[in-house]
Amino acid sequence: MRTLVRTAIVIAFAVGVVFAQGPHNGPVEPLPTEPEFHPAYTLVRDDAEIPAGEQAEARAAADERSYDSAEPVEPLPEDDAVAQGFELATWEGDVEEIERPEYQVRLAMRRLPHDPLGRPAIAFISPMPEEEWIEGAPVTLRWLSAGQISKVRIYYSYDRCKLAGRSRGNFGALVTPMTENRNELAWARVPWMDSVNFRLRIAGYDADEKLLASDEIGVRFRPKEFTDIPETCIAIIKRKQRLYYYVEGKPKRMHMVSTGRGGMSTPKMWPGAYSRRRGTMGKVFRKSWSPWSRRYHCRMPYWLQITSSGSHGIHATSPPFYRRLGSPASHGCIRQHRADASVLYELVPIGMPVYIF
Repeated sequence: MRTLVRTAIVIAFAVGVVFAQGPHNGPVEPLPTEPEFHPAYTLVRDDAEIPAGEQAEARAAADERSYDSAEPVEPLPEDDAVAQGFELATWEGDVEEIERPEYQVRLAMRRLPHDPLGRPAIAFISPMPEEEWIEGAPVTLRWLSAGQISKVRIYYSYDRCKLAGRSRGNFGALVTPMTENRNELAWARVPWMDSVNFRLRIAGYDADEKLLASDEIGVRFRPKEFTDIPETCIAIIKRKQRLYYYVEGKPKRMHMVSTGRGGMSTPKMWPGAYSRRRGTMGKVFRKSWSPWSRRYHCRMPYWLQITSSGSHGIHATSPPFYRRLGSPASHGCIRQHRADASVLYELVPIGMPVYIF
């Protein structure tokens, strides 16, 4: 009897511990479950086809699947004895629509003198290096292939927007799972990227799904709101809580920010915009290293005034509010980390156009 009582007590204690620990928070099996594929990547689908609840779960899971860039992902094949020069691959598709001449396309793989021309190789020809893609736009990927490459898999990756110069990790996702090699693929919609550039990578396989060759290329990314902004300006997206500083058409800075919350929203603006409450808007009217706000009784370091009345500006926030950067949290101004704000303050001259979308 005493033995039974002791056993019951032990079982009850164990059950209590399990419930006290709550749900299991261990690693979730990554998607896709294809063999020899990096667990950081997941298939990207059209949001219109996915229920709202599943979209939210997918976004949370994607954040959890950020990977360490130090871990190699399907690396280029090693070539120890390297010969000088490059060989052209054989184009197996329709070349009439390709703007880039074939003789300009060089594979990122050197060949040995005794290698046959049919050695497996693959290389992008579209996009071209440093081409810029617009969020939401349809694009077509094209590539050259040679050898016994019958299947391909394509994915993209990028470093997330830094905060105060510090890394926030990486993100990667599939453009397409393993599919037949047709030397081109239509991407219906370029997704949002939390970066100003990203990498496209293609891996080529034989019929038995053995990796034969791979290639990657860098592409610049531009949010859809920024298609008509001037080449040099400050541009802010409230829906993503990001600030960009463009110089001669290229992004020089990208910062996490906090715009207005609730009834204290940050107004949309562009150069020449006008409001009776705020005056003229849409440029840097003046700069001040550390002005005092009489209304909110606080310092606003690295102040860039963006309304003629002085009602709104871009400035540094204080350390207790750093954790809110990336979400609406201000009284209407655009807040930044002090380290980011100090850099932008030194770069931006008075009169710089400012756009808020």
